[in-house]
Amino acid sequence: MPGSKSEANRLLVAAALSGRTVTVHGATPSDDVRHLVSGLATLGFAATFVDEANGVVRVGPRAAGAATRGELFCGNAGTALRFLVSVAAITPGEWTLTGDAAMQRRPIDPLVQAWRQLGVDLDATNGLPPVHVRCTAVPIGGRVHLDASASSQFASSLLLVGAHLRDGLEITFDGAVASLPYLQLTRAVLQKTGIALRLTARGAGVRGPALGSPTSVEVTGDWSSAGVWTCLNHLTGSRITATNLRAGSGQPDEQLASVLGRVPRTGDHTIDVGPLPDQFCNLAVVAAHRSGTTRLVGGANLRIKECDRIAVMARGLLQLGVRLEERPDGLVVHGGREARAAAIDPANDHRIAIAFALAGLLAPGVTIVDPTCVSKSYPAFWADLERVQRSLRCVAVVGMRGAGKSTFAAALAQATGLPHVDIDRLFEARFQPIAPFVAKYGWHNFRDMEAALVDEALQPGHIVATGGGAIEHPETQARLRERALVVWLDADAATLRAHIAADPRQRPSVTGAPVDQEIDVLLARRRPLFERFATCRIDATAATADQVGEALRLLRDSGR
Repeated sequence: MPGSKSEANRLLVAAALSGRTVTVHGATPSDDVRHLVSGLATLGFAATFVDEANGVVRVGPRAAGAATRGELFCGNAGTALRFLVSVAAITPGEWTLTGDAAMQRRPIDPLVQAWRQLGVDLDATNGLPPVHVRCTAVPIGGRVHLDASASSQFASSLLLVGAHLRDGLEITFDGAVASLPYLQLTRAVLQKTGIALRLTARGAGVRGPALGSPTSVEVTGDWSSAGVWTCLNHLTGSRITATNLRAGSGQPDEQLASVLGRVPRTGDHTIDVGPLPDQFCNLAVVAAHRSGTTRLVGGANLRIKECDRIAVMARGLLQLGVRLEERPDGLVVHGGREARAAAIDPANDHRIAIAFALAGLLAPGVTIVDPTCVSKSYPAFWADLERVQRSLRCVAVVGMRGAGKSTFAAALAQATGLPHVDIDRLFEARFQPIAPFVAKYGWHNFRDMEAALVDEALQPGHIVATGGGAIEHPETQARLRERALVVWLDADAATLRAHIAADPRQRPSVTGAPVDQEIDVLLARRRPLFERFATCRIDATAATADQVGEALRLLRDSGR
């Protein structure tokens, strides 16, 4: 995943004010992070990307003799503009902070009023950007009242700089705080840089001096960006993981999997999106695909994000044929209907575009009109989506000796264009024919080596024909459960005898009885295992083309 922009922008501000040169690793150069780095540079701080490919930013103190006026353009990056307002408020000079047309519709007045309480000259027209800041001297700090009901970013902005005010900063919240978990993330980030933050639902406080910032910090993977894959896993039974997500990160969206785990497959359900507002769009798509009515509540502040996310999601879902009602703080979604094709305008909002890409993975005919807007948080999203589409779950073909697994697997591979592996043939190519190997080393050693080959072969996007008895090995059972969709070619004893009699290959006995006479014993032993692990069952007596067609239909239907 890209580095968390929420964490990166907090770390970058804290690093800039630490008085030291700090290297921030993993700050993926999304639009939001780029705008914040550029804004710090305009304010005179030594902030620059030194390795964009790996998201490495070096941030140093403000240079002596730095400029004392400038314009900071923040695009539609809410965290960048709001955090930089507070940095500008303690940086001597005259500064103008602005953004694109959408940013100029997003409220900023509570933050402006808080700095006015602290004696800084700020103004914003009708409480909206541009924000003009005139700092003649660093304010001494003290107590302020803050309305953070529209955005917790106002409070985070103040607290990120509060320790650098002579008297520190004490904030009393006027009413409830939107997205309190993001203030908890601010506390965790400040702790990394040696600053202790006191936080309750009623207020927060911070006071310097810092205990000492490290000279190198790491941005963790972004749980918000991972949300689309978490929802895809939930909806389809996919198993997409990311290597750089850290448990206990402090990022609110880390809790998404737990929230989804409480969503029943059918019936009415209510989800409070207040604690994880960045997942509202993805959760709306989940709601559209479950059977039942889902109420998404607690998201009133979503109307003042990059766009009015409630209204834009409602519009797009209606285009797909979803029945819903729009509410002031969310949506009521009546799910379970088949989606229709539509071209979706995400209103230049990255979260909207990604959510409807999720919808497009689940139903054909969805087009995203403006795909480039994902660069705000997840520049590599479309490339990752292609990787996911190519990384199909491995298909393992199981069944008794003589069921026709090799023929079927080859035909399925040809029909899908996927590579396939025949474990018996792979064994013989690596070692020696199976019969003499078993005669010399025994079935136990063969099964262990066969299990190792199965483990190697069960890779995404591969079709693997296993040996008849491979399913009896515990390690093979575990790998099938973890990695594969399992197609069972089911045949009765008479069919198996006929196929074996017509096959010229030498087959070693498993029980010591003649091969054709041990079939009933082996079938009785293995059938329960085939039934337990099979994703779908295919009639081994059907024509190969019919088997392939039925398998493709059943495998497609096996997703949740």
